[in-house]
Amino acid sequence: MIIFSTQNFVLLIAALINLFMSFFVFKRGIKNKINLYFGLLTFFNFTWSLGLLISRSIADISLVGLFARSTYISALAIVIFLFYFVHHFPYQTAKLKNVAHIFILLPAIVLSFYIYTPYFITETVRAYSDFEYISHYNKVGFFLYAIYFVVIAILALKKLFKKYNVAEGLLKQQIKMLLVAIIIGLLFGSYFDLFIQYFDDYRFNWLGPIFTVLMNFIVFFFVISPKEKISN
Repeated sequence: MIIFSTQNFVLLIAALINLFMSFFVFKRGIKNKINLYFGLLTFFNFTWSLGLLISRSIADISLVGLFARSTYISALAIVIFLFYFVHHFPYQTAKLKNVAHIFILLPAIVLSFYIYTPYFITETVRAYSDFEYISHYNKVGFFLYAIYFVVIAILALKKLFKKYNVAEGLLKQQIKMLLVAIIIGLLFGSYFDLFIQYFDDYRFNWLGPIFTVLMNFIVFFFVISPKEKISN
């Protein structure tokens, strides 16, 4: 049984919006790296929102734990594809070396396996109401997860900031808008779905996807804009 509270309805809308953006961008051609990585970014925003929706909407506590874990996999994918998207948008400054790919992807693979062990989420219990929960974590493991997420997010922002510094005219203003949108999305998404959950507060985890949807809307506008709008 799915419970459609106001919060869950918001999560459903966020999921559908991200899914629409993902399909639309993929349809434009995944051979284009900008389309590919933004499409993957929005797709995993969809799976993140959907995972939160299901985990907040079902009574079977074992399934709640499964879908709660899936949201952390989606979050890893979101920040990774954000990094690769920023690397290519609106242009690629230099090719990433193999060691950079290893630095980004290897810890994510290890964390993905770790998330599905009993040593990441040690227990999931009902709280607040019959359809809201609390997951208890291994604090060290959760801290390592958070550190990886923040480091990749900072690297992505650093790349975009460098492009902002060398850009001119309209492109500079557009990159500035992207920077502000991405910072807001990352800050609020991380606060509601990472920081306060470290302290076992899950009441507001439905708010995170709202801010990332707003971020993705702005990015989506520039991705589908004519080329002359995103180049010098």
